[in-house]
Amino acid sequence: MSMAPPGNNAMLICRPLLMARGLLSPALREGLLMRFHGSLSALDTAMPMRARSFSTGNSNGGAESLFISDINLSGHRTPLLLGLMNYFEKHLPKVGYFQPITGRTAQDSHLKVDRTLDLMYNVFKMTGDPHRMYGVQEVEAAQLIAAGKQAELLDRIYAAYVSYKEGHDVVLVDGPGQIMGDTELDAQIASALASPVLMAMMGNHSFLADDYYQAAMVKRQVFKDSKVDVLGLVLHNLPRGHHAILTSHLKANLERAGLPFAGALPDDPLLSSVRLDDVRHALSADQLYGDSLLTDVEFDDVVVASQRLEELLEVLGERPGGRPLVVTSADRLDIVLGLLAAQLSVQGPGVAGVLLTQAGTQRAGRNYAKSTVDSIFAGLVKSGLYQGTLLPVLSTDRPLREALAIIDRLDAAILPDSARKIERSKLLFERHIDVNAVVAGLQRKRPNRMTPKMFAHSLQSMCRADPQHIVLPESVDKRVLAAAAEATARSLAKITLLGDPATVASEGKKLGLDLTSCEVVNPASSGRLEAYISMLVEARKKKGMTPEQAADLLLGDINFFATMMVAAGDADGMVSGAIHTTASTIRPALQVLKTPDTPLVSSVFFMCLPDRVLVYGDCAVNVNPSASDLAAIAITSADTAAAFGIEPRVAMLSYSTLGSGSGPDVEKVTEAVALVKSQRPDIKVEGPIQYDAAIDPAVAAVKVKGGSEVAGKATVFVFPDLNTGNNTYKAVQQSTDAIAMGPVMQGLLKPVNDLSRGCTVPDILNTVCVTSIQAKQFKRS
Repeated sequence: MSMAPPGNNAMLICRPLLMARGLLSPALREGLLMRFHGSLSALDTAMPMRARSFSTGNSNGGAESLFISDINLSGHRTPLLLGLMNYFEKHLPKVGYFQPITGRTAQDSHLKVDRTLDLMYNVFKMTGDPHRMYGVQEVEAAQLIAAGKQAELLDRIYAAYVSYKEGHDVVLVDGPGQIMGDTELDAQIASALASPVLMAMMGNHSFLADDYYQAAMVKRQVFKDSKVDVLGLVLHNLPRGHHAILTSHLKANLERAGLPFAGALPDDPLLSSVRLDDVRHALSADQLYGDSLLTDVEFDDVVVASQRLEELLEVLGERPGGRPLVVTSADRLDIVLGLLAAQLSVQGPGVAGVLLTQAGTQRAGRNYAKSTVDSIFAGLVKSGLYQGTLLPVLSTDRPLREALAIIDRLDAAILPDSARKIERSKLLFERHIDVNAVVAGLQRKRPNRMTPKMFAHSLQSMCRADPQHIVLPESVDKRVLAAAAEATARSLAKITLLGDPATVASEGKKLGLDLTSCEVVNPASSGRLEAYISMLVEARKKKGMTPEQAADLLLGDINFFATMMVAAGDADGMVSGAIHTTASTIRPALQVLKTPDTPLVSSVFFMCLPDRVLVYGDCAVNVNPSASDLAAIAITSADTAAAFGIEPRVAMLSYSTLGSGSGPDVEKVTEAVALVKSQRPDIKVEGPIQYDAAIDPAVAAVKVKGGSEVAGKATVFVFPDLNTGNNTYKAVQQSTDAIAMGPVMQGLLKPVNDLSRGCTVPDILNTVCVTSIQAKQFKRS
């Protein structure tokens, strides 16, 4: 810490907290792409194969695990572990994580386990007892080694591993490395588990390519002595300035030695930064105000303020681009109010947050200020006048000096709620790590069924092959901004946001989002407004639309402006609904993107169950479709399924299976099935059929005689009415934790898709991907 100049009333300015080392993450590598069916075959050949396929089981002698060994005992390899787990989860249904020797229990772990294990368990939504995910605790392992009972240690690790791996296709084994400080122990454990090894080394500013090479060769021999197969070497936290030339030289040297080089994760400022959440955890602080999303934002300095508010604002204003954490005592609520006012202005100084420390014993009758601040913050939220992001304010019972000392010692950890660091780790991994050789060594082939992870990965791969232009009109929602930043960072789409550019930039800065790749259009000042007015008048002339009415509609309804962008070809598709109803989202599209000869507009949901992806239609648009409507929904849904790599086998649902019951509703479905077969004889369709007979082969064998291409193995389910479809998809979603991706609109001239108002950032990203793929379909047709 350094003292500020005397004129600043002894304000303390802590030096930038550039502590822990950052690491890797993905850009979602095109590798390991699934083989798509039917209409996607052309896209399949266009996408580069970056990874070898692999299968579950060991009937072909393949390994059931991959052991990660920290050969220079550095630690800090969490981003690498996140990337590897994310990779395996995309290609195998059941992936496990196991620690032969676990570290000390993290103080803030609700699971009462090691911090890394806690992170992996929560990030990848693992199930079961987390205490089955390790062999022996660190203290006990040290005692066994000290007592000469190494064999007993290995026996216990092996027993725990065998018990845990049951039911998993592959297990990522996190070697103890730094915990026990012995690569030879890693080799013994890997040998006991019959697990091949991927060696990991942390970057060093003073190392040359030859230094890494020599270290790798020495450690490789240690594993060879224990009869362990080494699949390759991967580096992490490599100095970014040396990354390209060093990796090129090292790869050449290692290849000559017959050791595959999987790549190197460069160091990363975000991963080496300390976040507000780190402070909150370390100080057991409460969050008094502000959005919880903001605590997942890093700060680059600490400013301790004891001077007058105007002096503090002056000092902060002299720090362009900085995002400090302001620390003051709990009795300085004037600072909270002053910084809040500054944040309400686009021109206010950038502040990551405020930390209030213990200010001594509170005197009776002095609580009124806190109540007043509470009222002001609550009023801002309820009034709706301010739709921006409120400044986060944390409060701790620790005194100022103690709090500063703890902050100064903070390491840049990755916690289960460190959403941005977790995603950055995955992105860096997919961008810089090539695991082809590792996958080849594991000798595993791709599973037969498309899992939700595979489906999402396939969508993203198709989007990156040809990014489409998607407009997101709801820029006032922080989820939409986060999704826009993520979509452009992953090269999934070209994004246009609607709103005031200065406001959008300010909100993005507060949230720590990079929106520089997104275009921001203000409808009121758009140069295309007059053209859209003319187009809308022409499209609605039979309804008596005037230019004045069209202008009012375009400027008063953000969804209408976005829809006209799509209609005019200024965007390829639109995604909205985070803060709008389904009706207000799709009404403009029904008015300008549908013609008299357009097929029936309907919708489908992609239901991502744990082991498969199904298509449900129509669960969102048509209340009581006729027989011809049901036929149109079935045909369109089958084509949608095929376009997304799902072989369409269509079940036309009813309470009766092939004549077991009767009634008008059954007759309607029977007529619809006949229409589908006559209009599209290429589609595999069955009905009327009950849901259990459509999805369960055992039930189908009883209820459907004579064999069927659909019964027991349907992939597309067409419901007889909206009541049945909507309730069914929600029942399945809530009962099985399935991800319901949709509704995906069908039958429009160009794609417009709706979001749930409870959507998450991943939901928005998925919908952007679906919309992009639909846009490519429309362009081809």
